[in-house]
Amino acid sequence: MLKSFIFTSLALVATAVTGLKTPTPPGLEFLYSLNCSLGEPFSTGVGPYGEVRVIPITGGYFEGPKIKGDVLNLGADWNYLDNRGTGHPDTRYQLRTDDGANIFIKTAGSDQPDGVIHLRGIYETGSEKYFWLNYVTAVGILKPGVGYVTIDMWYLKSPSNGTIAVE
Repeated sequence: MLKSFIFTSLALVATAVTGLKTPTPPGLEFLYSLNCSLGEPFSTGVGPYGEVRVIPITGGYFEGPKIKGDVLNLGADWNYLDNRGTGHPDTRYQLRTDDGANIFIKTAGSDQPDGVIHLRGIYETGSEKYFWLNYVTAVGILKPGVGYVTIDMWYLKSPSNGTIAVE
């Protein structure tokens, strides 16, 4: 009886809100393109979350309209391979801008059927010039190569005000 009441109530609510408009989606602002060289991968074995393949990050560069610099030889991808054979990258690495600011980045995501990897990125920096990165919600597309990857990153911008404040 209670289940029937809940389903009937949900149906009435759904009917009542059919006049709702789809909200305006956020936009994307291009952040940078990155080319990163990789070291020799190795496996830590199969653990409770699947096999972990560690892929050292050995360098590279990135450039966008508001930021550019180098990928330092400091970090790795701890790529989890699930029981279906799908990889899930989990990275930690260091960027240094051309004007000397250090930016720590973490990314995570999943392999996609078309061969690319969808990522979400989180940035940490104490640099006043790039402090705005601490507040962005970033998404990216990683394209793997042999011994390297390329990543194009964007950040969400609000449909109400257009973009985040960047000094």
